[in-house]
Amino acid sequence: MAKKKLPLGIVDADLYVNGSNALEGVGVVELPNVESATITTEQFGMAAEFEAPLIGHYKKMSAKVKMDSMNDTLLNFNNNDSITLECLGALQELDRMSHSPKVTGADATLKGFITKFDGPKVENGKKFEGSFDLSITYYKLMINGKTIIEIDVLNGISNVNGSLNNIIRQLLGHI
Repeated sequence: MAKKKLPLGIVDADLYVNGSNALEGVGVVELPNVESATITTEQFGMAAEFEAPLIGHYKKMSAKVKMDSMNDTLLNFNNNDSITLECLGALQELDRMSHSPKVTGADATLKGFITKFDGPKVENGKKFEGSFDLSITYYKLMINGKTIIEIDVLNGISNVNGSLNNIIRQLLGHI
């Protein structure tokens, strides 16, 4: 089967913080890396140690929002409640058969707490850049309406590329 699409890039994006897109100066949103938690085993009959991924368990996740230029729209940020970020993007791809562009959607939803605030750099004639990091407790990435990743740390739910941890939750009596 031939490849039908040629992914090109992000046409445009917007960031919503707790349902509002009022945060000004956003330059880049770095979504979490998803890395499996592992357990190392070395047993009789094995030629070497082996790191086995634990089903439905992942290492800590974090995200970063880089500000191209900062202003007072950051004033309401605190850790009294979790922060919900939703990053919506329009992705452009090219149909190889028709040679026509097509736009699809990407939707990344994150919940967590601010763990680090990189203060702005102050320099004449330069941008007033800064960033903040979040420790993630919930992450869902959808592309073209399909769930690619959904991890709810606090409720023990994981779905990565269609691999659900429901059997584990069922064995523990959670579902």
